[in-house]
Amino acid sequence: MINNIVADNITSQEKQGRAGMGRKKILIVDDHPILRKGLSMLINQESDLVVAAEADNAQKALEMIDTVKPDMLIVDISLPGIDGIELIKTVKLRNHDLPSLVVSMHDESLFAERALRAGARGYIMKQEALEKVLVGIRRVLDGEIFVSDTITTRMLEKFVSGDVKEANSPIG
Repeated sequence: MINNIVADNITSQEKQGRAGMGRKKILIVDDHPILRKGLSMLINQESDLVVAAEADNAQKALEMIDTVKPDMLIVDISLPGIDGIELIKTVKLRNHDLPSLVVSMHDESLFAERALRAGARGYIMKQEALEKVLVGIRRVLDGEIFVSDTITTRMLEKFVSGDVKEANSPIG
């Protein structure tokens, strides 16, 4: 009986706080406020994800990583100052286990491989369906690599044809 009374007295704010526990924290890095807000709204509707912080440039993102301790970054390539590719390289050096997903307007056929080589775990075009963005986020958080079927096929064809240089080869 006492347990029921105590349980009934938990405020809705406390319930929301408890529900937020265990959610994967995401830091969004994009210089367009509308895109950041839209992504935040999409992500925050999910029970297992939360946007912990937003940054409009790479320098702010690097500062926030240490304080927010996100589980993942969502990064745009076009950023003022240090671009998204350089940000990913820096994050990879400093926080080796912090995965990033690039969400960009730039053509994946030109930038996806560069982003992956820099250390990103995924690449998705901004014009993709919202559901694909959520799939990409979850796959990257699960330790997988996420790119479109087109890029997967292109990269596998390069690999099979021998057009890819061996990563550890002294001949480069």
